[in-house]
Amino acid sequence: MAILLTPTWLIIYLGLLRSIQAGAYYGIKQMPPQVPQYQPLGQQVPHMPLGKDGVPMQHMGKEGTHLSYGKEYIPQYIKEIPQIPMLGEQGPPGEPGPRGPPGSPGLPGHGIPGAKGKPGPQGYPGIGKPGMPGMPGKPGAMGPPGSRGEMGPKGESGSMGIPGPQGPPGPQGLPGIGKPGNRGLPGQPGAKAEPGMKGQPGIQGPPGPVGLPGIGEPGLRGLAGAPGIQGPPGLPGIGKPGQGGIPGQPGMPGGKGEQGLPGLPGPPGMPAFTAELTTPFPRVRVPVVFDKLLYNGRQNYNPQTGVFTCEIPGIYYFAYHIHCKGGNVWVALFKNNEPLMYTYDEYKKGFLDQASGSAVVQLLHGDRVYIQMPSEQAAGLYAGQYVHSSFSGYLLYPM
Repeated sequence: MAILLTPTWLIIYLGLLRSIQAGAYYGIKQMPPQVPQYQPLGQQVPHMPLGKDGVPMQHMGKEGTHLSYGKEYIPQYIKEIPQIPMLGEQGPPGEPGPRGPPGSPGLPGHGIPGAKGKPGPQGYPGIGKPGMPGMPGKPGAMGPPGSRGEMGPKGESGSMGIPGPQGPPGPQGLPGIGKPGNRGLPGQPGAKAEPGMKGQPGIQGPPGPVGLPGIGEPGLRGLAGAPGIQGPPGLPGIGKPGQGGIPGQPGMPGGKGEQGLPGLPGPPGMPAFTAELTTPFPRVRVPVVFDKLLYNGRQNYNPQTGVFTCEIPGIYYFAYHIHCKGGNVWVALFKNNEPLMYTYDEYKKGFLDQASGSAVVQLLHGDRVYIQMPSEQAAGLYAGQYVHSSFSGYLLYPM
């Protein structure tokens, strides 16, 4: 009787709640209620809001006590109802019955559709492995040539390559103009080749330096030369003619006398000389000894000392002609230990140079004239068998 007195809606609610919870317990996924869209027919049924588990919210109350079901507890949501007197104690809950068939769909609701919800958060990336790569596709058709690119930067110079084989000989070059270089090391003998074309004659080189005098014996005496041109007349004599006397009357011719004694020698010639140097590089700061005489009138030049001593006062002319070799030369014409004039010549390697000088000098009786080199830094005075240095002098007129 107690069960009959229980409202019918409560029994239906408990049965639905147990079915829903039993489905959740056995892992049956709860599907949201599918409400078909039907057009309202007949009398409109008032809308009943549903709760969390699809139970009308008007029948949900406070959370009741948890009822034990096996090892879990199932919350029971019951509405507070008035106490109904029971006849006996409530027995233990029975085993859940099998799931009933789905009910017929309810009438369509007439509520206003809600606003579109916000998109949910992005899901976690999948954990699956990437699939195998697909088969390569067929090569496409050849495209048109692209535009020409810009020139790239200059690359680094490569290493030196292996020398190539020897090429054929080039054409004959023009004769060179530069000075010949130093003699190179002898090369290895090459393979015998065919004779080349005859080259053009080279440019004539500069003349070589004058060679040293030979050492051989002198050759045979040459033929006599043609007679020279007659020289100018000599200087007049020194004596003055006396005054003529009054002619006397002619005497009677005498008889032939006996031969007389020989007379005294006549007056000597004019002072003049020429001497040659036979020894090269004489000493400095002393008179140069020109020891080979060509002429020495009145014997005023001494070939042992190289000094001319004046005997007849007058105006004299002196001259010297010298050669330079192996070094510079500096000579001076001296009179009584005083230099009258200097001559200097700079030596050029490979050449035999010459220098000369002359002067007109007034001399008194006993004056001394000679040639001397003042410095050892310029003592290249040279003489040889066929290279002569000479010293000459003579009286122009007496005083």
